[in-house]
Amino acid sequence: MTPDYDRAATLAAETLIKYGVNKAPVDPVRIFKSAENYNLLTFTEMSMRIGMERNELVSAFDAENHDAVTSVYMKGNAPHYLVAYNMRLPQYLIQRALAREIGHIVLGHDGTRPEEVRTAEAICFAHHLLCPRALIRAIQDAGTRITVEVLGNTTGCYERCLIGMRKLPATHVAPELNRQVHSLFSAYISDFLDFQQYLSQGDESMIANFGTYMDGYKE
Repeated sequence: MTPDYDRAATLAAETLIKYGVNKAPVDPVRIFKSAENYNLLTFTEMSMRIGMERNELVSAFDAENHDAVTSVYMKGNAPHYLVAYNMRLPQYLIQRALAREIGHIVLGHDGTRPEEVRTAEAICFAHHLLCPRALIRAIQDAGTRITVEVLGNTTGCYERCLIGMRKLPATHVAPELNRQVHSLFSAYISDFLDFQQYLSQGDESMIANFGTYMDGYKE
């Protein structure tokens, strides 16, 4: 069984559109706050709520070495999702962890397929949510030299994120979705990229290597 990367990338674009995400770095917490059936707590907050030591809670979630974990419960006939995460991590790791957990939820992962397949799809979703290809194309179209620093300043996706993006195969998303995502970020692009283009003229950091991440992109 192989991961469905196209579906993961498509659902990431649809999630950006659904929640009206229009600036970067993309903040997964905003999505959690907007979704009626998503609940977000830190490990510490949850341990205080249920009166359990934090370490015991993390062990109970089988998340001792993890950054975030999702559990599902039913409220009436509707599923609700509780995501607990480690607030002691650097912000960029929290950002990626929460984006991945949103991916698990949106992709409908219920444990019926192999874990490695579900993980690969959720990570693909996270990269396409946090670093939309429409935004990268907008940087390119603006004539801005895309170095790691420029990409990081614009999207929050620095070298560690790029490493993960380069491992992803080429994905295909309907051009209409790409156009809608591009439109969402249009104001952010016009406000930010002129200044970023000026800075990039003297930027000597390495050129961002996207691997196959942008292959197949159409708008």
